[in-house]
Amino acid sequence: MGEVHRRRRELRFADLSEVMVEVRGLIPSHQTIRNWTLAQVCRHLADTFHGSIDGFSLRRHRLKRWLFHRSLLRYTFRWGIPENYTVDPNLTPPPGVELEESLRSLEEAIARFRSHGGELKPHPLFGRLDRANWERLHLFHAAHHLGFVLPSEW
Repeated sequence: MGEVHRRRRELRFADLSEVMVEVRGLIPSHQTIRNWTLAQVCRHLADTFHGSIDGFSLRRHRLKRWLFHRSLLRYTFRWGIPENYTVDPNLTPPPGVELEESLRSLEEAIARFRSHGGELKPHPLFGRLDRANWERLHLFHAAHHLGFVLPSEW
């Protein structure tokens, strides 16, 4: 399960249920590109789903968020997430994360997001988003990170 030198997959999800279908399909046999394991990817995604409900640290990116939040969101949806860019280093999952725990956490986080009826918290870079844009961003973000996990037969 070490790093391989291939390009990441271009994934697109239309619905949150597709994320866990993709993850479960990768469990039996996969390889990762770059540094994170599938467990770390799942943990990171779970943390971001929870962050959209519980909130993120907003100390970083204040000026960008205030001046460019909507244009940065449009840019991201059009051109993608820059490689090796992190909005908040605190969202980097630790090494040694267990896959079963991370899968359970991601599944619970998605379910929580889907059932949450209250207001969602601001994104650290993009600011306040309505529910449709938060969901679109979560789908986009999941596709980005899961694109670095390759099925072994790929």
